[in-house]
Amino acid sequence: MKKILYIILAIILIAIAGGAYYWYFYILNPAKLPTTKIDPTKTEGFSPFNKDTAPTPPPKITEPVTEATTTPENTDTSFSLPKLRQISTTPIAGMSASSSPEASIVRFIERGTGHVFEANNLTVEIKKISNTILPKIYEAYSNKYGTAFFIRYIKDETDNITNFFAELRRTGSSTSETTFELKGKYLSGDINQVAVSPKGDKIFTWNIEGDRGIGYISSFDEKNKVKIADTPLTQVTIDWPEANIVSVNTKASALSSGFIYTIDTKSGEMKNIIGGIKGLTGKISADLSKIIYSARTNNNFTTSIRNLKDNTSQGVIFKTLSEKCVWSTMRKNEVYCAVPTDIPEAIYPDDWYKGNVSFVDQIWYLNTITGEVHLVANLIDLSKKLIDATELTLDPRENTLYFINKRDLTLWALDLNQ
Repeated sequence: MKKILYIILAIILIAIAGGAYYWYFYILNPAKLPTTKIDPTKTEGFSPFNKDTAPTPPPKITEPVTEATTTPENTDTSFSLPKLRQISTTPIAGMSASSSPEASIVRFIERGTGHVFEANNLTVEIKKISNTILPKIYEAYSNKYGTAFFIRYIKDETDNITNFFAELRRTGSSTSETTFELKGKYLSGDINQVAVSPKGDKIFTWNIEGDRGIGYISSFDEKNKVKIADTPLTQVTIDWPEANIVSVNTKASALSSGFIYTIDTKSGEMKNIIGGIKGLTGKISADLSKIIYSARTNNNFTTSIRNLKDNTSQGVIFKTLSEKCVWSTMRKNEVYCAVPTDIPEAIYPDDWYKGNVSFVDQIWYLNTITGEVHLVANLIDLSKKLIDATELTLDPRENTLYFINKRDLTLWALDLNQ
């Protein structure tokens, strides 16, 4: 009997324990099912047909996010352009430099298309201001403001050079890509050489008429044309260093003696200021007191400064061709020159003109009164490119030196304040 009671009691205790277990684990604390986090943008597994199922829309983001913005314009006043900067990547036909109270400005014409561009020393922007097509431009000369141009270009399917006057005019169209277009007229075909006045408002031209060289002063469109010279000299280069004086240089060659003359634009008086020197090229200072000139010596050349008041000459510490120099107009005794780091043996200046030799230049400064000379820039260090600088031009405030790389005819700017 007792044995039966113990069995019944054990069954009751097991039932109570089982009930307690059920109540605790299934009623009071129900089990949590395991979950797997699924990336709705990811396709799992391999599809033999390279087909994906329609993507599951990504979940909505409920956390606050920062609104995306476009990159702001650079307003950092500490921003500065590099000391040496390449302005154009394609050959140019000519350029003109001007200044505003805030900036140095340059305008240039692209050689292949005739498009006109503008740049300054405050921003990296190169702005196209005219897209009028004038292909195969050989040379271009501009007035002071870069609004009127004397252009020489090669006519289609010929080797003939055509002279053309062009000026920037507003398009008057809201759909035009550029603000301006070029309009103009054809000029005399006798014009062989061109120089722009110091004020940038007139041109001096050397015309070949018959077998004589004729010098004229006129506006850019050949209006108000005045003859100032009539000579047997036809192969010359010309310049306009001072308001009332132009210069005429017989074309330099190592094989012949050269001469440099000045002509008074009012009286027509012509003077020989230096001559009888082989390979002679020269540039006269803005106050007419000096000339920097180069001359042939065997397979090399020398560079000198000649005082035009007492006709004395003095050698310069560096050697370069005068075409690679520009005189300051603000400080009349100062000159900047592109100076070759090495001068290979050649027939100068002929081989340089023909492109048989090229230079790798530095820019040097010379004060012809104090004798001070110093290096302004080593162009290859700053650009990592080979630069043979020519057509050196200072903006009116002389903050920037512009030049053309003779190797590829690209335009460069050197900041003289850095």
